[in-house]
Amino acid sequence: MGGEACCEAPPGRAAAVKRVRRTSPSLVFVVVLMLFAAVAVDTARAQDVNVRAELEAIDLLLQRAMRAYRLAHYEEAYRLARSAYLDHFEAVEIPLRAVDPDLTLDLEYGFAELRNQMRVGAPAREVEAAADGVRRGLDEVESLFSDTGFLAPSFVFGAAWMILLREGLEAVLVLAALLGYLQSVPGGLLHRRAVLEGALAAVGATALVWALVRTVFILAPVARDLLEAGVAFVAVGVLVWTTFWLSARYDHRRWMEFLQAKAWAAMSGGHRWALTGLGFTAVFREGLETILFYEVLLGLGRTTQAFVWYGLAAGFVVLGVVAWLILQSGRRLPIQTFLKAAVALVAVLSVFIAGKGVRDLQEAGLVDVTIVGTLPRLPRPIAEFTGVHPTLQTLTAQAAIAGVYAVGWLAGRWRSGREPLKAASERGAQ
Repeated sequence: MGGEACCEAPPGRAAAVKRVRRTSPSLVFVVVLMLFAAVAVDTARAQDVNVRAELEAIDLLLQRAMRAYRLAHYEEAYRLARSAYLDHFEAVEIPLRAVDPDLTLDLEYGFAELRNQMRVGAPAREVEAAADGVRRGLDEVESLFSDTGFLAPSFVFGAAWMILLREGLEAVLVLAALLGYLQSVPGGLLHRRAVLEGALAAVGATALVWALVRTVFILAPVARDLLEAGVAFVAVGVLVWTTFWLSARYDHRRWMEFLQAKAWAAMSGGHRWALTGLGFTAVFREGLETILFYEVLLGLGRTTQAFVWYGLAAGFVVLGVVAWLILQSGRRLPIQTFLKAAVALVAVLSVFIAGKGVRDLQEAGLVDVTIVGTLPRLPRPIAEFTGVHPTLQTLTAQAAIAGVYAVGWLAGRWRSGREPLKAASERGAQ
């Protein structure tokens, strides 16, 4: 009896055990219900989050933060960077955590590193590097949540295709004229191979220079935004010059006269390497311009980079066919029609790139950001390609380039209108 009594639990403890057993299922049910409620709340909040709008707000705040930091307004820069994280990225975290938790954590660390750099007054170059890391992460977020659609990839593909075909066609025309000139002079056929070897070497040199440029973009101790802005503005200058060159064609005649004079001097002196150099120069000149333009297109964002390569591949195919038709079969193609269309396309592309260059300077904090609130925001892939952002600075730069073309067009119309009058007056004087 005593042993049995020892094994029995006290009345109070037994009652407590019974209550726990009776309430355990209820507790489990309540906990599970709370978890489902939390998930439901997070899901509802995620559906309410406009990821694109939040990313645009973050981008704008980071631009202003970098601008303030470069002006030594460190507290203001820190406040803006903190607002980008607390007021906007934390909203993006809700849907992002369910899709890519590792990227979420990386961006949290990236924002923390950026704020720490600003808090301790680190050099601007280090702060820019931290901001670039955050922007690259935000680009990945955008690629996860935004559909690039059809329009932006089509623009990028068309631009990549058109650039290679235009630059390559110009090189092919110069080579065709040079080879035709060699064929028309005594002994010129023996030197055609030297010219073609130089052209082939120029293609390899162009690929090598492009690889070096890509390496510089990765390793250079300069903010990527500054490099991209520099390339963009150089490309704008080349595009503006190319547009007026295509319209006038005067420089082309002088260029061909120069090549023919050099070819004659090389043949007279028996310098085969000089003819190789002519072929190299004719192609490499266009190759350098092509590198500039493709670097701008590749800098538009990860969501459209693949379409740059698709356009490059398509351009090579079409250019190969056109080059064969011109150099081998001797067919006459509607080159003039293509060049007229290229004038308009190149002009529009240079206006787009001007906007992108100014935006790169804004991201680096070198140019202020003044939002034009009355203008709507384009979808980000389209805005990155067209350079059309609702800021006073980018729109002013694009308007300036467009104004240059408008003045040039009006001057051309005025000059073409006066030519018949001038010719008529000369006939009357005779």
